[in-house]
Amino acid sequence: MTWAKAKAPPPPKEPPRAEGHYRESKATTSSSQLHFAPASLSTHDTSEPVLSSSGLAPHISDASVPSSAAVSSNSKRSYSEVDYGDDAEEDERQPAKKVNRTEVPVVAFIPVAVYGHKCLGILFTASSIRGRGTAVFCVVDLKDESKLLALKTSWQDLERVAEQNEVLERLEERKSEKSKLQQSDPHANLVVPSQSFIASRKNETCTTLGAIRAFLDHQLAGLRVENRVLSVSLSELKRPVKYFWGVHDFVRGVRGALLGHRYLTSIGVLHRDISENNVVLARRPGEERGYLIDFDMAKLQEPEKPTPTEATLRTKRKSYFMRSGGMARSSSPIPSDETKPIKALRTGTISYMSFNVLFGGRHTQFDDLESFLYVVFLFFFSYAGPLSKEELRDADIRGFVQPTGSGRFSHTRRWPDVLQTWSDARKLYHIAKDKDSNLGSPVGLNAILNHPEIKHGLLQNWASDLHDGITSLFLSLWTMFADSRVSTGILSRTEVTHEEFIDVLDRWLEAFDETEQKFSNCPFT
Repeated sequence: MTWAKAKAPPPPKEPPRAEGHYRESKATTSSSQLHFAPASLSTHDTSEPVLSSSGLAPHISDASVPSSAAVSSNSKRSYSEVDYGDDAEEDERQPAKKVNRTEVPVVAFIPVAVYGHKCLGILFTASSIRGRGTAVFCVVDLKDESKLLALKTSWQDLERVAEQNEVLERLEERKSEKSKLQQSDPHANLVVPSQSFIASRKNETCTTLGAIRAFLDHQLAGLRVENRVLSVSLSELKRPVKYFWGVHDFVRGVRGALLGHRYLTSIGVLHRDISENNVVLARRPGEERGYLIDFDMAKLQEPEKPTPTEATLRTKRKSYFMRSGGMARSSSPIPSDETKPIKALRTGTISYMSFNVLFGGRHTQFDDLESFLYVVFLFFFSYAGPLSKEELRDADIRGFVQPTGSGRFSHTRRWPDVLQTWSDARKLYHIAKDKDSNLGSPVGLNAILNHPEIKHGLLQNWASDLHDGITSLFLSLWTMFADSRVSTGILSRTEVTHEEFIDVLDRWLEAFDETEQKFSNCPFT
């Protein structure tokens, strides 16, 4: 985002110095690139473990922007600045004059030290100003400089911090039990934080009401306002999905994450936030190919047993047409502890939520498995093949940090308009109905795949030799979920098991094995 003013101040002779460690970097970018406005990041030097501006390095780029953008809010706009769509053809106006461009300095602050760790850059920042404000940094391990870690900061709900701690304690207990019995590591497909803590300043916990809104302790009593604490965690660095080597690499990664999720279910842990960002891949071919990360939304909850077959309708088309246009309801009520005003009724990433959760149903392991379905489906509309081997090798060397001042990666794509609503928090009921009615059966899937935007996206994004495999994967998974739908009256949900999902992926990998090497850009082979 480029910020321009009517009279842009001249660039400073020297960048302002932060109190701690910082580095200066400059770049020249065109106005079409994405720029970052100055922002505060959670960093500090090794001597002061608090939130401050120290440890931030200014990144200055001289961005060219149209001078017409540098106008006051009450100035008249040129018609050329507004896109009227089809109405533009009915209104003849003179073409806009060629705009003059002025140089505007844009500063981005690059952290170089985060909670005592040398920082190589930013891995991820939340795109919305609402929510947990999650930021993930690539940092160097204090004990081994050759080892890279992912340091995550996020503002967590007070009650969910307690739930997360219970989850981590159970994981540690089970790991200790396995170690005593000399059994294999139960965390083989999980990336569990090696360290986690709540940030504090002068021995006081950093909270949104205290540190940000400046309420005093006695003022907080009785407030029906959400309060959050700053949670910090460190875990082993893995490869984000956007750096996939090929389709088969991605499918193997999802398979690994499913194995991790199956283990969580077996020990009574419900993840509740399955999305592309929480599936990560191996950095080298010989490692486990996929992992599940992020336990911020996880809680202890015993898995639900499948609905008895005699009490359900498992025939895909009959069940699909009996629910009055797809207006299904949840199979079980929301627990009382999930209906308090301070806590959200739903957890997870909207685009990947099951229709049962979107309708307000109780979240179970079956909903997480449906979220895995959407991870697979949306992947093929998010990317147009992998990056080149050179780009993938360079990304691995720099620890997968985001290049400063750059916009989208060359292989990322915007979702088709028909899928854009899936990320709109204002249309939860619409998304639920869409997933329930259109994606609940192979018939609905065929309608989606034959949609002009969807068909065009697949044809443009992926090599023709992969189209049969992609379509086969879609049909196999949707048939499985359609056959798993259970109904008792108007109540409905999907009940796919881990074993069924993993079996489909295994059979797909075997059937389309010949295309793996041909379309793999793995830089380490």
